[in-house]
Amino acid sequence: MKTVQALIGAAFVLASSVAFAQDTGKVVLGWSVNLQTAPIVVANEKGFFKEAGLEVKSVRFVSGRDALEALLGGQLDLGFMAEFPPTIGALRKQPFRVVAAMSSYSGNRIISSAGANVASAKDLEGKKIGTTLGTNAAYFTDVMLKKAGVKATVVNVGPADIVPALVRGDIDVGIPFPDFYQKARSALGANYREFVSKDYVARFVVAASMDLVTKRPGDLKKFVAALIKADDFIRANPAAAQEIVADQMKGLLDLAEIKTQWVDASFAVGLDKELLTLMIDEAKWIAERGLIKDAQLDAATLRTYFADEPLKALDPKRVDLP
Repeated sequence: MKTVQALIGAAFVLASSVAFAQDTGKVVLGWSVNLQTAPIVVANEKGFFKEAGLEVKSVRFVSGRDALEALLGGQLDLGFMAEFPPTIGALRKQPFRVVAAMSSYSGNRIISSAGANVASAKDLEGKKIGTTLGTNAAYFTDVMLKKAGVKATVVNVGPADIVPALVRGDIDVGIPFPDFYQKARSALGANYREFVSKDYVARFVVAASMDLVTKRPGDLKKFVAALIKADDFIRANPAAAQEIVADQMKGLLDLAEIKTQWVDASFAVGLDKELLTLMIDEAKWIAERGLIKDAQLDAATLRTYFADEPLKALDPKRVDLP
């Protein structure tokens, strides 16, 4: 009997070893240095990934949509993005999981030149608005217009082209990503105008490949552990974190601008019901517009796209999901 039990025990240990044998201590991450990725920036610069026993290879992606496509194509293990691309991915039943939210941003700016006479959402009536369709910026634009009860012409403009289009006068108003606010101020000078809308709070998440989630859970847990450590550092040392981000931005966003935007940013590594609710609302918005054929997504189905096991294992209080 003891021999049988010993064999069973040995088999269990062997099976456990095989389950974790594919952990490599390395991951490929698609992201870019900006205010919203402060936890990743800090984890890199403070050596938290190395301390966790993880080597992180960075691949630059400006668009979260592109990062998700690369992840689905097997080029990435992890990708940084706003919550909108994962919503689309879930509607399309694509194989990935959201493993953590890192930050949020509530200071979305609507920019224009002085001649447009735009000081609030009500002034957008009849204006030509440049934004990037298929992104959270388009969702935000529609939510804001609907709440203000006004109608405008929405024009699809790439993220890097919004400021030039505004300067040329091709559009009256621009709704760019936060990375481009400083560029807009520089380009328009004294003619720069903006107002801030709180109608939409963007959430920024990390998505993982199914290969990483199912076959390399040890690597994934190390990555999340480093993010948590960076999150704690940011809370305790906001000024130092701002300087780290400014240094890594290499002039694309200076320290003064980072301090300005920091007021509207929030950093918290975790997963919560508010993120789930926002993504469900976006899914309904996408379905109503027929952007994805036969798109349907309920909260229970979307919940399966959150892999909260690493966070729960490391710090259960960071998970607040049904």
